[in-house]
Amino acid sequence: MTTVDMDLPVSEYDGELWPEGWEEFEPAAEVAQQALNSGATTVPLVNLPDAFWSSRPLFKHIREAAWASVTSADAVLGSLLARASAMVHHHIKFDSGRGPTGSLNTFVNLIGPSGAGKTEAMRTATRLILPPRYLARLDGTPDPELYRDGIGLGTGEGMAEAYMGWIQQETGELDRKGEPKTEKVRAQVRHNAFFYADEGQTLTKMMKERQGTTVGMAIRTAWTGGALGQANAREENTRFLPDGSYAMGMLIGYQPKVAQDLLADGGPGTPQRFLWLSAIDPHIPDEPVPLPDPTRLTLGGDLVRDINPVVTFPPDLRAQLRREQLARQRGEVVVDELDSHVPLMRCKLAALLALLDERFEVTWEDWELGGLIWATSCAVRDRLIEFGRQEAEMTRQAQLEKRRQEAVAIRLAERGVDSTVERVAAWICDKVREKGPIAKGKLRKLLPARDRDWFEPGLSHAEALRWAVIDEDRFVKPGPARVDRGGGQVDTCPPPGGEKGAPEAEIGDRGNE
Repeated sequence: MTTVDMDLPVSEYDGELWPEGWEEFEPAAEVAQQALNSGATTVPLVNLPDAFWSSRPLFKHIREAAWASVTSADAVLGSLLARASAMVHHHIKFDSGRGPTGSLNTFVNLIGPSGAGKTEAMRTATRLILPPRYLARLDGTPDPELYRDGIGLGTGEGMAEAYMGWIQQETGELDRKGEPKTEKVRAQVRHNAFFYADEGQTLTKMMKERQGTTVGMAIRTAWTGGALGQANAREENTRFLPDGSYAMGMLIGYQPKVAQDLLADGGPGTPQRFLWLSAIDPHIPDEPVPLPDPTRLTLGGDLVRDINPVVTFPPDLRAQLRREQLARQRGEVVVDELDSHVPLMRCKLAALLALLDERFEVTWEDWELGGLIWATSCAVRDRLIEFGRQEAEMTRQAQLEKRRQEAVAIRLAERGVDSTVERVAAWICDKVREKGPIAKGKLRKLLPARDRDWFEPGLSHAEALRWAVIDEDRFVKPGPARVDRGGGQVDTCPPPGGEKGAPEAEIGDRGNE
């Protein structure tokens, strides 16, 4: 979403940057408000439209595999995109008009409650899509010497370590036999790795601690394919990956409430580097779906020989992206913080979709389909943000109300029960005797607005005089004592027989003893 600073020249992104269907999602604020009003503990998320799944045979294949395992199709797609980016040959880059250096590294968050099938979505994608032959053993399984699959997400140093190992390197000297001397040294020994965390709470906890500084920075750097790690004085601690020397995919499962912590890290730029997809899929059919056969990816790796192939973009799309970048660089348009990486994210998606379709040329269809994925991701992300914001505001208002009521109670204690509290207590007594048991919240709404600030003190006073009692279901019921209306005064003397089960007594009867 684009916001324009009114002090700057007005310029908007070309409409083509957002695909048709963006407006079809209900506004996040309205959906969040409806969820909170209904008492829901989380907000309903959105899924990719049918038009997306029917657009290509591969997408249909993915959805069938997901539904066969009773898993969200969006979640399996996200898992597959993350895994595909991890298995792309590290020499393959894209050029959207700013040079052939674009990294395909893609990171995905799967959002859903505990037990929603986030881990199963990852497993389904693993079974469905086999690694390309340049990363596989002879039996077709991933070769761990070439590709680290499903590594747990730890520190930033640990991310770089996944690509490191020991090699024998010539020293430049000869031994007694005239053979080159070698020594064992630390070096990058692989170029592909897929990271997976089934519970994002681990990551968000780390990001609040010391090691979170390194993992947050490493995630942000790795997304762009930048140089990762560092050189240390001790060789065994050296972990350094040159710019563009590795391919990485990342998949993290998040429960909605836990995701709020990552979304709060928008300043440094962590959440905007992730796709956000729902692990809930209301479209899974009732009838079982047959499990389709697995597919082996090529991802263009078979073409990597002496050349470094580049995924190219159509000239008119390159021109559009240049216009938008110029507008941002000139300060003519201001983009929302969480949308700051929209062009790069969409270029990654379009290039991945082209490679999955065994092409090195991005088409406008790739761009639009990638846009649908991004639009859905934004809708999921924005609903999470809005629900968290409104929920926090409701909590804040409840806390303010509690403090206000406490202040009222303190004032009452300082000056004693005044006539307003006594009048409200009498009103409560009359109302529950007239209508019978009433839910506490409903009873408060029945009280005239001018007296509602005195409801809690009045109810406490009515309980103390046994004019009313509150049961375990928070219903207010008539008490064993009642108000004496004789002489137009309210008799506040406690009723006789205070013990439990004593017979009902009229306060007014005490004056006739």
